[in-house]
Amino acid sequence: MLPAGRVEGTLLCHVGPHRIAFEAGEVASIAAPDAGTVSAHRAFLGAGGAQRVLVTATGETVGVDGLEIDSEVLSVLPPSPVVAGASGGSLRGFVITRGVLWPLLRLDAFQRYLRGLDGEGA
Repeated sequence: MLPAGRVEGTLLCHVGPHRIAFEAGEVASIAAPDAGTVSAHRAFLGAGGAQRVLVTATGETVGVDGLEIDSEVLSVLPPSPVVAGASGGSLRGFVITRGVLWPLLRLDAFQRYLRGLDGEGA
């Protein structure tokens, strides 16, 4: 396994009853949802919409229900190859904050994964 990394600044996101996290540096802006927004609900087989949209510097978007900012430096626990593969390679690892385990995803890779769930391609 790769050694654990570290991340400083994370966006802790809620998607229905589920939670996911992204490195804050991957997010260029936070916007309101529009017709082109891909919702993280797809990853959980849900049909919900999004309240907030995370936007990368290159324009990829992922919609979430809500988010909080955590500025702490956190250790990243690496995922097993099986788990990482099931997420289309978007799972960077896991972080523990506020006494809870959060999957830490790569925002651009997660957006491509979500689009691929509907056969839209990357």
